[in-house]
Amino acid sequence: MKRLSIVLAVLILSFSGNTLLYAHSNGATSIHEISKEVAPTASLEIKKDPTGGFNVHVVTTNFIWRPEKASMKHVPGEGHAHVFLDGRKIMRIYNEWFHLNTYQFATRAGEQLLNIEFVGNDHAPYTIEGSPIGDQKLVDVAPDEIQPAKSPAPKALAGLAVLLILALTVLLFRHKKAK
Repeated sequence: MKRLSIVLAVLILSFSGNTLLYAHSNGATSIHEISKEVAPTASLEIKKDPTGGFNVHVVTTNFIWRPEKASMKHVPGEGHAHVFLDGRKIMRIYNEWFHLNTYQFATRAGEQLLNIEFVGNDHAPYTIEGSPIGDQKLVDVAPDEIQPAKSPAPKALAGLAVLLILALTVLLFRHKKAK
């Protein structure tokens, strides 16, 4: 019975669509508090791309981009940046240029806040007096450049599949117990 409970718990968690809390922490367990005198600076230069989305240039000072050291030990002044659109982390960037593909990341049309935050190799944010270091600008996302609405059907089907597996497991268990 204990083995059955473990199997059922694993199945339910696998299909529930929930992720572990750690997955949303970006792996950071600390912050890198630094003084204004040595802090990196960022300025976003954003241009509309004629084929869709935006081309973004992150102009920096006092910062060394180290993509080859991502998820490794912190070295002061090195790292990469995390990019947020409309309050959601959408990607990491490893140098001063990136393309914001609004069709891939935007969930609504209209003005939205695009911001980047500098982080160390270990993903912990660089901060000054507790405030993350980076820059932010508004982008105006066109209605024809957003993600199509997601159907709730896959989650409903996954839930139905879990219930079906659970029911079959219970029936098999009772059938074996009856013999």
